[in-house]
Amino acid sequence: MTVSWHFVRLAGAVALSAVPLAQAQAQVANAPVGQGPVTPASSYVLGPNDEISVTVFGQDSMSSKTRIRADGTITAPFLGVVQAAGKTTAQLGTELSQAYVRGGYLSKPSINVEITAYASKTATVLGAVPNSGLYPIDRPYTVSAMVARAGGPRIDGANAVILTPVGGQPVRISLADLAGGASRMVQPGDTLFVPTAESVYVYGEVNKGGAYPIQPGMTFRQALALAGGPTLAGSVKRIEVRRGGQKIDKPDLDMVVQPEDVLVIKEKWF
Repeated sequence: MTVSWHFVRLAGAVALSAVPLAQAQAQVANAPVGQGPVTPASSYVLGPNDEISVTVFGQDSMSSKTRIRADGTITAPFLGVVQAAGKTTAQLGTELSQAYVRGGYLSKPSINVEITAYASKTATVLGAVPNSGLYPIDRPYTVSAMVARAGGPRIDGANAVILTPVGGQPVRISLADLAGGASRMVQPGDTLFVPTAESVYVYGEVNKGGAYPIQPGMTFRQALALAGGPTLAGSVKRIEVRRGGQKIDKPDLDMVVQPEDVLVIKEKWF
């Protein structure tokens, strides 16, 4: 949350009071695919390459938009070099206000600091999601929460994510494992890739034959339902299942599907 800081006089003294402003909407820096704006958390700590907007109300010449340099500093009008990295927007706004008062430039400054582009602490979400791109880690996020920010897996996406931490090896995590891997905290620089779901193929006397994404625990009966069920000429008692190019003996619609299985619904015997 950005904060506007005002100096008010109480009984001849100067006191500092914080007045909350509407939370700013910030864009994700350099995202390969557009995504919706995000709301910065008041606890987000600024870092190098983050872009900020400093507004000094009533003093347009002292307002600016700038990117924090690699050494963590910015240049503020009249003040020169100011350390910005390692502070929240509220802390930076307070320090700028106090510096302008100490320097005699302003007596009652009202300063608003907003993050206009995140760059120092981001995670990348790619693959079968509606909104791939860079996302700011502006608060703690679990793996499942970060995938949800990107819109969750698409209909053709797997209910899983391949997490590649910085300097680490990729690990496959089930998004259904909310008590385990899906609750792992995302760290700056992590890459989360949602693969395309593996498929089961349904053909023969069905209304909508084709390939369908496999969900955890899916049965052939559920796959048949996705294919619109059997036609009037089809029989659920006459089915054929091929796995790895081989026929399965005595297949059952309640068997659990495996990747690349083929289900064929045959015609009824009249």
